[in-house]
Amino acid sequence: MTQLRLVPWSRLKSWVCDACGECCRWFSVPVRMHEYAVILQRYGCGVVGLGLGRAYLRKRHDSRCIFQLRLGDRWLCGLQAKKPRVCKMWPFVVSKDPEYGRDEAARWEGSYGRAYVYVDPRCPRAVFGKPTRYLVEKVLPELVDLAFGRRES
Repeated sequence: MTQLRLVPWSRLKSWVCDACGECCRWFSVPVRMHEYAVILQRYGCGVVGLGLGRAYLRKRHDSRCIFQLRLGDRWLCGLQAKKPRVCKMWPFVVSKDPEYGRDEAARWEGSYGRAYVYVDPRCPRAVFGKPTRYLVEKVLPELVDLAFGRRES
């Protein structure tokens, strides 16, 4: 099995979530311990599964996240206010070290210091090319702040 090759942010022209819901169907969503506690307290143990040393949101019979709700042609999150950080960040992966290679292309400099930002190319709304000003000035700073706990949503 080959490992997915994440793409450095500098190769991304633009990205906007339009609630296509593909991410919630493709992945098992891991939750951090405090997210697990909040979800468990509010919704009960039937919505979270344990495995591989982590807690995950359960899937429905159609392979979608148990909290996904259909509204017309959009898929919305029933956890919106308490959505796990990994869900808020997808299709981006942010780290303090260049874990996925292509260091220079992935490097992001901000007021907090250096980070490395990558994009999962499987997102159908990721458009690759020269980054737009909006992506550079609005999306990425908010994303990196979220990744390092400087912002909640």
